[in-house]
Amino acid sequence: MKSFQNKTKLLIVLSLVAGFSFQCEKKEEDNSDLLALAAVGSLFSSAGDCNVSAPPRSSINTWSSSITANGTATVSKIGSVPVVGHQTAALKITAKNGTNVAISGNTFVIVYQTSACPLASSTRTGFTTTSLSDTTAEFTNSYTVSGSGSINFTVANDYYIFLYAIPSRGQAASVTYTVTGL
Repeated sequence: MKSFQNKTKLLIVLSLVAGFSFQCEKKEEDNSDLLALAAVGSLFSSAGDCNVSAPPRSSINTWSSSITANGTATVSKIGSVPVVGHQTAALKITAKNGTNVAISGNTFVIVYQTSACPLASSTRTGFTTTSLSDTTAEFTNSYTVSGSGSINFTVANDYYIFLYAIPSRGQAASVTYTVTGL
């Protein structure tokens, strides 16, 4: 009888070991669905298409396709800074000496002398401002328009006028602009 019990115990133990070994079988995971999901996710949550250096807040990656400024128009939020919800917009302009851009709205204004992204170094040269407040404590070389103001270019060149709005401060990257003297 004892032999039968030992054989039964051995059979149960071997069955359990065999069962566990089948459960522990190495599975090859199919990552194709995960990769496809990551690719689609990156399309909708990408850091942006234009790297903007705006110290001291460091670099901002933003979806901010530029609008070529000409005539009179309104530009609204065209981009945003992921996670924090700040709004951005950018006006691209090829200015002549005497080109003037009148701006109405409530936002930070940062000027870059460049013809394409990335917007690496903001500038305070090549133009004068009227009724724009100095806000270099917020962003290097920045101004704030609160109501209306203007930028009068004194050096012919390609520029970006980058608009950065913090909605919690009542700002919006929605401004009306008028360009004259092109």
